Amino acid sequence: MTGLRSHVVQELNEKYGDDLLDLGKCIELQHKLLQEKLEIEREINLENNDSSIAKMVINSEKVIENINAAISEAEEITELIDKDLHNVEEVRTSIHEYKDKTNTVQCLLQYMKVIQQIEYLSTELKTQVAKKDDEQCVTIFANLTEISRNLENFSGKHLYEYLKDCIYFWHNVLKDKLSKDLDEALKLIKWPFTSANFSLVVPLPNHIQKLQIIAEYLLEIEIPSEMATPTVQSALLSEFPPLCLPIQMMLESLKKRFTYHFYGTRQTNREDKPEWYFTQILTWIRDHKDFVEQYIQPVVEKLGYHHIDAKLELVRGLVQIAVEKLNSDIPNIQYDDYTFSHTVDEALGFDKELRETYDYPSNQPSILSVLTQAHVFIKWLNMEKKYATEKTDGMLPPNSSEAFSPLASDVEDLKVTACADAFITLLQTITARYESLPQPGHRLQFLELQIELLDDFRVRLLQLVNAEMGDIIESKVPAIANTLYYIENVLIDWGATLHFLNLYYYKSQLESGKSPRSPLTPESEDSISDVDLDSETAFADTLSLYKHMRKDLLHTLSETVIMEAKSKSRAYTRELWSAMKVEREFRSLSLTPSACPMFEVLSKRLHQLQKALHATLFNKVWRSVAQQLDAHLFEDLVLDNRFSDGGALQLKFDVTRNLVPLFAQFSDRANNYFTQLIESCNLLNISKGSALLLRETLLALEGATGVEDMRGKALKEIGVNTFSPKLSVTILNQRADITVNRVLID
Repeated sequence: MTGLRSHVVQELNEKYGDDLLDLGKCIELQHKLLQEKLEIEREINLENNDSSIAKMVINSEKVIENINAAISEAEEITELIDKDLHNVEEVRTSIHEYKDKTNTVQCLLQYMKVIQQIEYLSTELKTQVAKKDDEQCVTIFANLTEISRNLENFSGKHLYEYLKDCIYFWHNVLKDKLSKDLDEALKLIKWPFTSANFSLVVPLPNHIQKLQIIAEYLLEIEIPSEMATPTVQSALLSEFPPLCLPIQMMLESLKKRFTYHFYGTRQTNREDKPEWYFTQILTWIRDHKDFVEQYIQPVVEKLGYHHIDAKLELVRGLVQIAVEKLNSDIPNIQYDDYTFSHTVDEALGFDKELRETYDYPSNQPSILSVLTQAHVFIKWLNMEKKYATEKTDGMLPPNSSEAFSPLASDVEDLKVTACADAFITLLQTITARYESLPQPGHRLQFLELQIELLDDFRVRLLQLVNAEMGDIIESKVPAIANTLYYIENVLIDWGATLHFLNLYYYKSQLESGKSPRSPLTPESEDSISDVDLDSETAFADTLSLYKHMRKDLLHTLSETVIMEAKSKSRAYTRELWSAMKVEREFRSLSLTPSACPMFEVLSKRLHQLQKALHATLFNKVWRSVAQQLDAHLFEDLVLDNRFSDGGALQLKFDVTRNLVPLFAQFSDRANNYFTQLIESCNLLNISKGSALLLRETLLALEGATGVEDMRGKALKEIGVNTFSPKLSVTILNQRADITVNRVLID
């Protein structure tokens, strides 16, 4: 109450202020508030008919009465609906019971009809088999298998099993019957063809017709795929899909012959001669593929079995025979390195001939599945490494120079050494052996072996370099540089091939933690040009090491030449250039005698290197020698001597008529590598007046910029393009006829 009172007092003060101090106004305010109070009381009085509140209350009471009435009516309706629903549910339940009974009766009826149909067809088959009416038998069997297709999603397990047993029973009966007929038909055409003489004998049309009819019947009694029971076999043979019946039976006689000759104690069964049975398989493929394609494939196409390729199935069946044989021999031969290696070679050759000669698809199971079994593959990989290492040892015998002699067949003068050619041939052989492996993971392991061999070969070359003593230019070092360069170029070419690009792509996916996606295809070779062939190939790291070593060797060779040239140039650089006089015309001058030893060394060494190095490598060496020689003579001769008119003219003659022509035999622009000497000669040989004027101009414009700096133009007019104005002044000060204000180069 205190709070309410305070609030009222505060509101009165804010609203009326000082008027509250006037008694009259307070009485007037009191009357006003009392009047408002009476009006409010009349308004809230429910007995007052004029009150809006009273009217609202009356209306609300009427609404409540209506709502209560509606609720009562809804409850009555709900009760009636519940009674009706109860009655309807009884009727619905009754109908469902009748319906279920009807469906059960209908299913039972259909069940019985199916059983009757199966029994009827079985009886008919028995009758027709007795009559030896093959055509009717095949037709009835087809009707039997059609029932199985209709019951594929049927939940009745026992009926389906009963039907399956019937189908398999009659399939075996008909297969046995038709297999005998097929054997007779094959004998008439002298199948299998034991030699190529078949090409000289055309089978009689009626014999071929009989064979085709039997093949057609065999195709029609195939067990439906949805009912076929997978045969229990090794994981290796599970890769081979089942053969169609005609091909399967036609192969039986070949299997018997193969087993007779290549199993047991027969002399033809030799583990060290796998080529015997591989050759036999290839011979059978050659002799029988055309017959199957010509006479069996039309039967397949007639029946609409477009998924069957008779020739392919024949080849695959014979390949399976080879796979079984090789797999049975592997446990015995894997401990004999020679026999194992020979067997791998023959298996790879067998697979290669299958694909190249008979177009055997790469997506079909092959003999490679035996070689890529874990324990066999590891053995194979180790054998490859062992033999490759032994062959590399033979390529680089100690103290032998023949390994680095250029090939006699090198018509392009690429300076390919014998060891480089042999080593690349070794790597190519390894590639040819593994590039047809279906799994990229297996191919990647072989690539890693090749990279390991490349690194080992580089280390061997490095050891040979370190072992060299005496004259390095006449040693094996130039030939080793050629060897490195040749291998570099080969690796760059290989890196751009689809085979190695796929391996690089697969390896990159593995290293990034991603699932390897589909490999590159021949159609994607157009994008190969976008690949950086040095840094984005399978050989990127190896190439970097080879290039680094090759550059080191070239640097060593150029340093050897320049060091000899420097040692022979000491007397030449210490000539009294300031005391030489102009005695003859320029064209009649001769080389300074003290320069002869230097020129002799340069000529000899460059000729030796040109003869020993690949042209590209020699170009790098002579250019390096030229640049270093230019710097040496500039620093130790030009900057350390004063020049008279005769000395300057002699130096110009030595440089332009002797030094530059010495290197001009290697390039039309040899003068580009002696810019310091040539421009020094230009500054030293202009007339005294021009030299003084040029020097004064260069000194006067020192610090000038923009269009005011005319020093560059002035220097270009006398053939000086690379020297700075300050360095040009230094060269001018080397003239004996200029003796004042000499400016030293920083």
